[in-house]
Amino acid sequence: MNMTSASYTNFAELTKNEQELFDFRIISHHRNPAIAVLAIHGGNIEPGTSEIAVALGERLGASTYLFEGLKPRGNQILHIKSSLFNEPSGLAMAANAQTTLTIHGHRNEQASIVYIGGRNETFKNVIRHSLKEAGFQAYDAPTHLLGMNVSNIANTCKMGAGVQLELSTKLRKSMFKGDDFSRKNRINRLDRFHRFVHALEKGVLTYKRFIR
Repeated sequence: MNMTSASYTNFAELTKNEQELFDFRIISHHRNPAIAVLAIHGGNIEPGTSEIAVALGERLGASTYLFEGLKPRGNQILHIKSSLFNEPSGLAMAANAQTTLTIHGHRNEQASIVYIGGRNETFKNVIRHSLKEAGFQAYDAPTHLLGMNVSNIANTCKMGAGVQLELSTKLRKSMFKGDDFSRKNRINRLDRFHRFVHALEKGVLTYKRFIR
């Protein structure tokens, strides 16, 4: 998650300065709440995360939430830290789910990697195995991306433990034609995108056996 000192610290602060449907938008799909898929830094904040969350949610028939930056530039100001994120409909979806899978991006132009964090150890292990089996580099998250805070939206579900995925810039760009994850080009998804989503789907379906 690419924090800047100018980022808002909560949703109320954000709405005082930004206009919904112009600067940002919120999209919620209420489906099966067993596992909610969330991209709270979607759109132009951490490009590619919304697209992955939507595709995965559709494949799973899972509840899905997006908070998307729509600005042509300067979207990092819309980045509310995961442990401070308090947009009501997003919090409600997470709270109604047994567990969560949150999709984020971290700044790394050199390596195509996924960091896996969050408090749900079993879910993390299953997702890691599924990603590696599909040929993706997946590692335990470093300290600053651990996602272990109980206030992190990934962990505000009924189990109190979810999974936080952090996809590098290089990996996200590689999922779109011409290594271009600009807003207009994110419709042009490559096989790598679909393989990644399929790997997550497989991991989620495997994990669901543990929570029945």
